[in-house]
Amino acid sequence: MKKHKCTSICITVVAVLLLACGTALAAWNVSEYAVNLLSMSSYKNSIQENYVRPDHVDPGQKVVKEVNIKNEGTVDSFVRIKIGRVFGSISETGQFLENRELDPEMIEIHYNTDLWKLCEDGYWYYKDVLPAGKTTKKPLMDSYYLSEKADNRYKNKEAKIIVNLESIQAESGEMKAIWGKNEKDLGITYQPCTCEVVTSVIFDKNHKLIIGGEKTDLFANFKNLQPGCTRSQTIRLANNSDLNIKMSLRAEAAKQNKYSKKNLELIRKLLTSYAKIEILENNKVLYHGTVDGNLTKKGWSMKKDISLGEFKPGAGKNLIVKLSLSEEMDNEYQELLGKVKWVFSASQASSDSSSGQNGNGDRGHNDDENNGDDGNNGNNGGSGNKSGNGKHGENGNSGGSGYNGGGESLNGAAGEKVYATASASPKTGDNTNLLARWFALFAAAVVLAVTARKLYRKEKDR
Repeated sequence: MKKHKCTSICITVVAVLLLACGTALAAWNVSEYAVNLLSMSSYKNSIQENYVRPDHVDPGQKVVKEVNIKNEGTVDSFVRIKIGRVFGSISETGQFLENRELDPEMIEIHYNTDLWKLCEDGYWYYKDVLPAGKTTKKPLMDSYYLSEKADNRYKNKEAKIIVNLESIQAESGEMKAIWGKNEKDLGITYQPCTCEVVTSVIFDKNHKLIIGGEKTDLFANFKNLQPGCTRSQTIRLANNSDLNIKMSLRAEAAKQNKYSKKNLELIRKLLTSYAKIEILENNKVLYHGTVDGNLTKKGWSMKKDISLGEFKPGAGKNLIVKLSLSEEMDNEYQELLGKVKWVFSASQASSDSSSGQNGNGDRGHNDDENNGDDGNNGNNGGSGNKSGNGKHGENGNSGGSGYNGGGESLNGAAGEKVYATASASPKTGDNTNLLARWFALFAAAVVLAVTARKLYRKEKDR
């Protein structure tokens, strides 16, 4: 009879353990990551000519020579050109030897004055912005002549038209600061695009996190960056499910594109030194530091989860990410692309537990600076009580099923979460880790069944 009681007690204990495991498995955590891209601008303008060099030119003869400018970079430009004219001859070594006794004015050029303006400094200014990837609407010059006044001194001489191109980025105040010219005086009306693309992270009706950006890139506004520039990005966080959830964010090292060792080092400096971000939620600073999340250095870091708060069904909020680049960066950084990996997580909020967690404190989410208490005087579940005065339940004891219901179950010694984590990949969307836990639960159930069967046979033999 005593053996029967002991066996019954063991079965009861196993059943309780299975219930506890099921309760722990009932809690959940869904993660999704975004590979955010920071691209540096490419700045390049080139001279495009339509010109076939004639064998010789007679006085008064028209020669077609069109000179356009093409913006081959990724940022808009202001453009100006200075034209030089010289006569000379070619030496036996193939060098051009200028003849200063010949008048360069004998080379008469037909200019386009509709879209180009000659100023007192000798430069022709293009009276419009040259957008990235575009060519000037009309050429500065379309032809030239040898003046009919040219005499025999110019016979068999070489004539050269020298085109000197200068361009600057089309930013407010740049033309005045560098060239000493006002855009309005040249008839230029430039309104750079100030529109902002809002990206999003949404916990949807299917209880999945959806990254709402181009190819999971949340940094839509951090493109074509220039030294010294500042940009802002709004990220919308929303809960479109029927659950109460809490969200968090952390950064991880991202795999960069294949570059040379030199360029990889430049990218490292960009992400860990020159590019700084500030993440704000309603003017509350959640992080301030290097754009990579400061994963390897001391100080404010995104290595651990940063709490983004709790969200009731249908609720949402905006994160504002402010980016600034150092002015110390040079042209070596042109066309480089840096990647930053952000991992968002959504888990069951305490208010969504069937029995609930009672406590006056909020959990601290920074391991180095635990500013919140997990309920200083203990948390009360539906059927079990957790007591203790330490943060995260240190020195506390768990009763029954811990926090009971669907809430978190904590380890009293270390405050470690023991609920299962379901990580979702943006490529496959497959859930992981839960399979192993359910397998363990199944194995425990098999043990319970075998024990019960043995007990039944033993009693039957009696």
